[in-house]
Amino acid sequence: EIHAEYAKLNPEDIHFIDPCMGSGHILVYAFDVLMQIYESAGYSQRDAAMSILENNLYGLDIDDRAYQMAYFAVMMKARQYNRRILSAETPCHVYSIQDSNNINRNQLKYFGADLNEIEKNDAMNQITGLLDTFRDAKEYGSILDVENYDWELLRSFAAKNSAEGQISLETIGIDETEEELQRIIAIGETMARKYEIVITNPPYMGNMPEKMTKYVVKRYPKEKYDLYAVIMKRCEMFLKDIGLFGMITQQAWMFLSSFEAMRVDMNTISIVNMLQLGAHAFDEIGGEVVQTVTCIFRNLRLNDYQGKYMDLTDGGSEKEKENLFLNAPMIINKQQNFEYIPGNVYAYKMPQVAIFS
Repeated sequence: EIHAEYAKLNPEDIHFIDPCMGSGHILVYAFDVLMQIYESAGYSQRDAAMSILENNLYGLDIDDRAYQMAYFAVMMKARQYNRRILSAETPCHVYSIQDSNNINRNQLKYFGADLNEIEKNDAMNQITGLLDTFRDAKEYGSILDVENYDWELLRSFAAKNSAEGQISLETIGIDETEEELQRIIAIGETMARKYEIVITNPPYMGNMPEKMTKYVVKRYPKEKYDLYAVIMKRCEMFLKDIGLFGMITQQAWMFLSSFEAMRVDMNTISIVNMLQLGAHAFDEIGGEVVQTVTCIFRNLRLNDYQGKYMDLTDGGSEKEKENLFLNAPMIINKQQNFEYIPGNVYAYKMPQVAIFS
């Protein structure tokens, strides 16, 4: 059934997001993969590059400098396939998340000049809700849960104001307000959208700032012990049904008792595969503190699904782990078997016969 659903997709229907994009490495790699998909469907590289920017790739971060690097990297990758892409004004859905704190709400009454009274009132209510959601958004980033508003209506509302050509103390800076509104609307639509694919390398943060801690405790009580776990849940929320998300995270969520409720909650989705990397997965990071696991999940519970697992923790360097990956045996286990283990620990190396005996 899943393959039948995928067979209906056109290349333009594949929506991919990295909600913690940094400088855009994952997006650039995804661009090349999407290009192969488009070419296999008969597209020229020029047309495919424009369509990938417009329809497929999305990225978010809270760091403005990282956003600038990611935007530049994605646009240069697009130019590799289409030399005229920079003059085509093709939209690029890569954003630095902005908060709404400094938007002059007193000027909202001037917007929606092309809307009728009912549409304007509806838009005013929605834009107010969106601005409330984005208060202190720089603090929270991609973990914000954004309601799905009428984005076309909001764009029309922000596109035209009745103060054009007029100057008064109340309308000073209204052009900047319009730009900020359009930016918040674009970011909000990106965060409210559902995606077929989510891939990211999330930040690790056990001791979060006070404001973020309060938000996380309220919205993500089962994942509140580290920011990467919160983002794991947020990535699941980004997904369409049967969508896939992949991450590299600390491995603690697989075993620690503090993450038990999170593991139980994750039984509603399926592990497709998992590589337990452990320490020394990256040569530039020394010591034993950073112990990682990379895994792919499907947003669907599949009973009796045979997930694929590999233990690469014995490798003492990137090269050794690569050799283990190429030569070590793959472990097959069912995620539902973990439910029989106290604490729902992800003990994938335990033989299935031992779990049921």
